[in-house]
Amino acid sequence: MSFVRAIIICLALAFLAHAQDGSQEHFQRFSALPVLAYSEDTELQYGGILVLFFKPFEGSSHVSTIDFVALGTTRKQYGVRISPDFWLLADQLHIPAKLRLYKWSYSLYERGSRGSFDPVGDYDITQIQWKVPFELSFGIPKWLPLRYGPVIDGETRESDLERTPETKDGTMLGGGYIIALDERDNINWPTQGYYASFEEIFYGMDFDFHTETLDLRFYTPLFWRTSLALGFIFKQSKGDNIPLGRLAGSDGTDRFRGVESSLWNDNQAIIWQLEFRRPLFWRLAGTIFGETYQSGPYFTEMFRRQMHYSLGFGGRLALNRSEKLHARGDISLIDGKHLGLTISLREAF
Repeated sequence: MSFVRAIIICLALAFLAHAQDGSQEHFQRFSALPVLAYSEDTELQYGGILVLFFKPFEGSSHVSTIDFVALGTTRKQYGVRISPDFWLLADQLHIPAKLRLYKWSYSLYERGSRGSFDPVGDYDITQIQWKVPFELSFGIPKWLPLRYGPVIDGETRESDLERTPETKDGTMLGGGYIIALDERDNINWPTQGYYASFEEIFYGMDFDFHTETLDLRFYTPLFWRTSLALGFIFKQSKGDNIPLGRLAGSDGTDRFRGVESSLWNDNQAIIWQLEFRRPLFWRLAGTIFGETYQSGPYFTEMFRRQMHYSLGFGGRLALNRSEKLHARGDISLIDGKHLGLTISLREAF
C-alpha cells in the first residue's frame, strides 16, 4: 500500500511544481517544489525544495546555484540542507559546498554487511555538518580536465547514546585534498564522458580518524535517447574512534538508495551502480537502476561478507530545462524484501 501511495503522491506533486522556462531572453532565477511522500523508515515525509540560479560570472561558462532542501517527518525528524555550487574565476575555481542541520532519529545496526535489516537499537541526534571543497584548475592545460585543491570538513553532534569512543558527543574538524578528472558533457544530466576523483581527509579535535574515497563514473549514449551510467565507489575509514555516520558505506540517498545511511557501514565499503536514463515528455524523465553493496572491517574480509543488491526505477522532474536540473524520486527493492523511497535533487551519480 505504501508503494502505491508513494507513486500517486510523487506524480501529483510533479504537476504542482513551479519551474520557470529559461531561455536566452528570460534567464530562470529560481525553481521550487513541494515534497510529500511516505517510506517505511521515516513514515510521512513533508517539506520543500528551492533552487536559486545565478548567471555565469564574468569569464565563466557554468551557471552557479544554491540548493535549499527542508524536510520533516511524522516521526518528529527535521532537517535542512543548503548546497551552494559556485563557479568562479573563469571556471578555474569550483566550490561545491554543503551545510546540513539535522535533528533526526536513526536506527542502530550491527556493523558490517551481515544481511539483517533488524536494528539493535535507536537513537536521537542533533547534527551540524559542513563541507567546503575548493577545486582549482590553475596551471592545468585546457585539454586536461583536471581539478585539485583543499577540502575542509566538519561536524558537531549531540546524541542520547551511551558514551563510547564511537558514540560520544563532540566536534570534529577535518582537512584534506581532492584530485578529480571531469569530462562529463553535463554536470546535472550527464549522457557521455567520465568522472574520476580521489579524496582524503584527516580529522581532529574530539575524534581522531581519516577517510579515503575513490569515485569512478562512466556515461555513454545508447539508443532512443537512452543513456547508460556506470558508477563505482570505494570508501575507507581508519582510526581509533570513528564516529557513527563516518564509517564507510551507503549514504542512503545517492549511493545504494532507499536504506538508512547507517545500515551495514564498516571500515571499508564498495558500491557498484548501473542506471539507464531516458527523457520522456514535458519535464519528465525516467530511470531504471541496479546497485550492489559490500562492507567489512578490511578488504579481504569484505568479499567474504554478503553482497546486498538493489533494483529500482525512478521519475525525474526538470526544474530547469536549460541546465537539465531534475528533482528525483527513486523507488528501490533491497535484497528482494525491503522497499525504499528516495527524494532528492540532481542525479545519484
